[in-house]
Amino acid sequence: MEERTVAGAGTERQRKVLLTLVIPTCDEAENVPLLVRRLRESLGDLDYRVVFVDDSTDETPEIIRSLGREDGRISLIRREGAEREGGLSTAVTRGLDEVASHSVYTCVMDADLQHPPHKVRQMLKTARSTNADVVVASRYARGGSYAGLQGPLRKAVSLGSKYLAQLIFGEARKTSDPMSGFFLIRNEAVQDIQFRPTGFKVLLEILVCAPELKVVEIPLKFEARNAGVSKATLRQGLEYLTHIASLFWYVPSAGRFWKFAMVGASGVLVNNLTLVTLAEYFDAHKVIAWMFAVGVSILSNFLLNNAFTWRDVRHSSRIHFLLRGALAYPVAIMGIGANFAVYYPLLKYVSDEFPYYVLFNLLGIAAGTSVNFILSSRLVFRRPHQRKLDPDLPPERTAEEIRQELKAERVALVRLPEMIPLNKGSATRLQDQDRSVIEMVSRTGTPTLTVTGPRRLPQARTNTRWSNSVAVPVLDDGRTVGVVYATRYSTEPFDEEDLHWLTAYASEAAPMFLNP
Repeated sequence: MEERTVAGAGTERQRKVLLTLVIPTCDEAENVPLLVRRLRESLGDLDYRVVFVDDSTDETPEIIRSLGREDGRISLIRREGAEREGGLSTAVTRGLDEVASHSVYTCVMDADLQHPPHKVRQMLKTARSTNADVVVASRYARGGSYAGLQGPLRKAVSLGSKYLAQLIFGEARKTSDPMSGFFLIRNEAVQDIQFRPTGFKVLLEILVCAPELKVVEIPLKFEARNAGVSKATLRQGLEYLTHIASLFWYVPSAGRFWKFAMVGASGVLVNNLTLVTLAEYFDAHKVIAWMFAVGVSILSNFLLNNAFTWRDVRHSSRIHFLLRGALAYPVAIMGIGANFAVYYPLLKYVSDEFPYYVLFNLLGIAAGTSVNFILSSRLVFRRPHQRKLDPDLPPERTAEEIRQELKAERVALVRLPEMIPLNKGSATRLQDQDRSVIEMVSRTGTPTLTVTGPRRLPQARTNTRWSNSVAVPVLDDGRTVGVVYATRYSTEPFDEEDLHWLTAYASEAAPMFLNP
């Protein structure tokens, strides 16, 4: 059961404070009082709060409660039993979720004083002066130090973890220390993002899941632990690797080049299997078999890249999908040409002896893969330009464009608070179910997708029709002035891509709803 001690009166709790520190604790009884005192010394004149998320088995929670009675800025979230699953990562995300709507900035730091409290003020000042979304206290920035890590093994593991993350995820290269546990975020920049970190590297999760964030770093001299024992274990190392795999697999844009390379490796297998099958079992001419093998492997690569590497880049129609498939062939041929352009000159003018020709072949493969990836990104799987509502078009024309794009049966551009459709016709007549969805979106200001199954399901069928809707708020200075609402009764419900497209399409539609 979770215990929460909250400081302050009701009116104070509703007010957004400038800064909240989220500090996970586990058996830090000797460190917490000194940490709180140093934070007071450093941040005394600022509007700040401290939230401890505690999993301790010692007297740490009693000490935090006592400090909270003395200082109303200190709060405690006490976790018990199953709530502690996930360890440090879930403790941090629990704290972030708790304070996100009540604070402008949130700073995450450890309680063991390896993260110097006086750095928090500098991080906040940097965030405000640079308009950064994330400020990282980096051990590897110029002027920083990781001397506080205990022993050469810990230092080697830290460096290895850092380089592994930066090798796989381009987003991790925004900072020299993507493994840092000491960072400050602007809450508005990461709101509505659901983080699911495994292990203790929450910052990496933020960087990968929100790649558009502006990241700034300051140097950190990582100090020795003040008291207690380190919580770093072999299990945490394994959880870090699990976290890397989870981000790679579940975040579409994460590690895209390596996904492309994996698909390419599978294409080599498809190519060889096709070649051997045609040549050995069908007695096809080796050149003809090779041509078919190349064609089949290119098709295989395209389908896998479409389903895996670029699964977040939608195609607007079946024709668009076929055109992409056709374009994959000349792009692949250019990749093969780049491979040969590197391999052959090195073979001819440097050496054709072993092992040089093997090395040159690897260089050629690297060049061909890079060219293929770049061209595939910019040509084959280029993200389509997301149109926006043209406020000069009549509502009927706008609604029709949306209806065609979403393959919807009905589209209504609903002005609020009157809840009157701007586009006329019987198809825009709102039912009670429509009104309830629109009212919810108006109240929350959140794009919403609803799917309702048929009233009876006698057996599992693939042709079952679903009643579903997608509703996106239209905002003007943070105020909801309208809702774009579409419904479909089909065997193919709306999906997340439809929701994203409509959200982007409606992002500048306010003038249409404001003009009489």
